[in-house]
Amino acid sequence: MSSDQKDEIFACFDKKDLVNFHTGDLSSIIFPMLKKNALKKSIPRIQFNLIVFTKENQLVLMKKLRNNGEKESTERNFMTLSGFIHYISPFSYSSIENEIKHEFKVKFSSILVHFRLIDFIFDEAPKEGPILTYYYLALNLDKNSLKNGKFIDENELKNSFDKVVCDKNYKKIWEKVLDNNLQVDLINQIQNTQNQEKLIQIGAIVGRFQPFHNGHLQLILTIFSEVDFIKIGIGSSQYSNTMYNPFSYDERKEFIIRSLRSVNIGSDRYEIYPLPDLHNMKKWVAQVLDVFGNFNIFYSNNDWIRQLFKKSRKMVGDKHLFDFKHFNGSNIREMICDNKTIQDLVPISVFSYLKEIEGIKRVKNLSQLTFNS
Repeated sequence: MSSDQKDEIFACFDKKDLVNFHTGDLSSIIFPMLKKNALKKSIPRIQFNLIVFTKENQLVLMKKLRNNGEKESTERNFMTLSGFIHYISPFSYSSIENEIKHEFKVKFSSILVHFRLIDFIFDEAPKEGPILTYYYLALNLDKNSLKNGKFIDENELKNSFDKVVCDKNYKKIWEKVLDNNLQVDLINQIQNTQNQEKLIQIGAIVGRFQPFHNGHLQLILTIFSEVDFIKIGIGSSQYSNTMYNPFSYDERKEFIIRSLRSVNIGSDRYEIYPLPDLHNMKKWVAQVLDVFGNFNIFYSNNDWIRQLFKKSRKMVGDKHLFDFKHFNGSNIREMICDNKTIQDLVPISVFSYLKEIEGIKRVKNLSQLTFNS
């Protein structure tokens, strides 16, 4: 990104693609545009607003001085960190989170923890034009490390907020935070994380498993080192016999059962659930919570999915990364279509079962049907 603001490149999008933002899959709908052109043409762009509290439940504001060097009052200086998201290639939802965390580190010389999405709202203000704003809540655990920060406690915050001049959406977000004590919920998670080591831990994970591969197995085994029981959701469970979802729910369930049995994981340590696509992420998350019932920690390596469950006040475990370039369903299906061996990418039990059900042949046939259509 150029230091000259006029050469800034914003992350922009077409208004018709607003319906796709709930999926978190932004790679195909975000495009770059120079700041001056985006403003001139009133092109929709992405903005963020970050609300940060300390573990002592104090709001972190940016210091601002008047021209005479005096500090402004809280009412006039209600400055949380905000800004426009810049385009980088390749662009994904993770690009948004990474830029926000980087900006906070630059401005305050410190880092964030428990980074949680509050909401995202599209608005077309007369002056600013069309903007999609992501609102986040986060904690900083080391108040003394924060540079250029001003701190106000909960009582001062509530007394000052009624006098603050801000737009309706920002007001709505703040009311949501204060009315629901969202910052207190985050602070409590720190204590809960320490206390839960004494409890029986139930983990939860969702995947399509098309097919189940060694990356999935590695991930589940790592999760088993942290929890006692895992609830495994098979996503897109209603689909089969398509290039994107070639295997049925029952076949994918069998992939998992055989793979875990091969490494001596008994069925008493996990349960498998069907999770059909609802094509609405809010409803999908509600479905997952309803189907899974009680669990302590949700696991995902997808930043958007992680935020959706944090937003639902669920504890989200650390990322457990594997070689995603090779161990991913799309790559494995493409290798099958190119007549390349996949034996080293899937568990032996999965490879054997694929032979039983003629899964290799099925993927090739579906690829040909898709190509011909």
